[in-house]
Amino acid sequence: MAQQQAINTAETIPDASGRKLGAKGQRTRQQLIDATVALLETHGLRDVSVVDVARAVQASPATFYVYFKGVPEVVLAALESASQTSPALDAIIARDWLAPGAADAARDFVDEYTELWNRNRTIFVVRNLAAEEGDTRFYEARMTQARPMMDAISEQVVRAQAAGRTPAGLSPRSCAGTVLMILERLSAIGPMSSHADGVGYDDLKAAAAHSIAMMLGARD
Repeated sequence: MAQQQAINTAETIPDASGRKLGAKGQRTRQQLIDATVALLETHGLRDVSVVDVARAVQASPATFYVYFKGVPEVVLAALESASQTSPALDAIIARDWLAPGAADAARDFVDEYTELWNRNRTIFVVRNLAAEEGDTRFYEARMTQARPMMDAISEQVVRAQAAGRTPAGLSPRSCAGTVLMILERLSAIGPMSSHADGVGYDDLKAAAAHSIAMMLGARD
């Protein structure tokens, strides 16, 4: 599916020198992206070399450099087709959070978000680590992908403040950022959370949903 989408946009995606790719070139480019993501499932970004990626697709490093300047650029390309929102998430966040049923909607929101995030888990983890290490390219990619949901959540916080449900002194943007921080962290560590202390993934999701519902003005 991802490969077909890439092929459909062959006329707009360039190689490393900026030239537009044909269908065959786009297929090779996508193979390099897929191979890089697969390697990153078990290796860190700095541990994956151009030679590793080229070998995985039975190509030469010279072929790799036709399409990308280096492995980080492959990850940035993979991120272009990985969204942190979806029609389902957009519909949930756009609901009336002041109306009954918001608590259930918050749990649906958490479930949808964590599922979507984990579909792209490998490259999101790599992106976040690189951003936190100071790579501005990955920081900008992270902010760009978060912005649509940040905007939607901020609007709901403003509405909750107008209704007196959320403290007026809070920054809506900061509230939105806090919600996404909760969700990103939950998505990243939730499936691996230990049950030794009696807290499971569902418990963490329930707590996150409650916090989000309260932030957005829910009271049911």
